[in-house]
Amino acid sequence: MEVKKISPPVTGYLHVKLDQDNIDYLWKIIDIAKTKNINIKNTLIGNISQSLMLQDIDSFFFKSVCVPLVKFYRENNFNCDDPVEKNTLLKPESALVLDSFWVNHQYKNEFNPYHDHSGVYSFAIWMKIPYDWQDQKKLPQYNEMPDKNIKAGCFEFEYIDSLGGVKNLIYKLSPMLEGNMVFFPARLRHCVYPFFNTDKPRISISGNLSYLPS
Repeated sequence: MEVKKISPPVTGYLHVKLDQDNIDYLWKIIDIAKTKNINIKNTLIGNISQSLMLQDIDSFFFKSVCVPLVKFYRENNFNCDDPVEKNTLLKPESALVLDSFWVNHQYKNEFNPYHDHSGVYSFAIWMKIPYDWQDQKKLPQYNEMPDKNIKAGCFEFEYIDSLGGVKNLIYKLSPMLEGNMVFFPARLRHCVYPFFNTDKPRISISGNLSYLPS
């Protein structure tokens, strides 16, 4: 008999290691955001200390990072019937924009519960991670727990598989992931778990890409 493995498509996402010039630029606009101090955490779901609005000067990040990633995503999407574009009811002349852009400062015991974003595409960038999951898992509250169940300080995606089961894809964060970015469909649910044992903040950047009505 002839047997073929068929894997139903699941919408994927991109993992990106940013170039140093982009990282330097992001630190620059974080410093500007601290000066302007436009706190938007009341518009977000995060249970964290601070979320400051960022300004993309001359659309540098949008042009140098977001536009190429959208092109790459469209050309290399795992699912040719991906509804990300279909559900936007686009016209050919619709313009893609970076319509929200912010930096999060998360301190120990704080967290960002499961949520999704507005728009079509979203991203998260890890700028500063002041802990290592390998150290977090050694805390006494995790004694005798299997590693797979220890989520302190982790970033996690949640999605539905082909049988309707809830699946998770986890990033066990450490300084090794600083300067890395995940670029994903805005409706892909995700969360950030609390971390412990340091008073330094975890600094990350998030943003949403949307289409302007034509």
